[in-house]
Amino acid sequence: MGDESAPDPDFASAAAALTVLAGIAAADAACCKALGKRSRSDNHHDAEALLRQITPGGREAASALRKLISQKDDAHYGFYDVSPSTLKTLHRQARQLITFAEDILTR
Repeated sequence: MGDESAPDPDFASAAAALTVLAGIAAADAACCKALGKRSRSDNHHDAEALLRQITPGGREAASALRKLISQKDDAHYGFYDVSPSTLKTLHRQARQLITFAEDILTR
């Protein structure tokens, strides 16, 4: 994919799907380290409540996760083409969660 500012439309949905999964994995890692558990629910939104328990930064991380999950079905199942602006937003949310998890993991 190379340049994030001009994603190849043929791969935008795949990139979006992987971006969502990266954010979910980062949230799980942060919860495991900080709380000793992660959400086992089929509903990814349940992980938001766990993230909010982590201080500092858990509320912001939960918000980023919520935004990612809201796009999960479109990204994974290709109901709609993922626009460059949507992909950029997803990348920003995933980066926020990854940075949050890195901070938690290195404490």
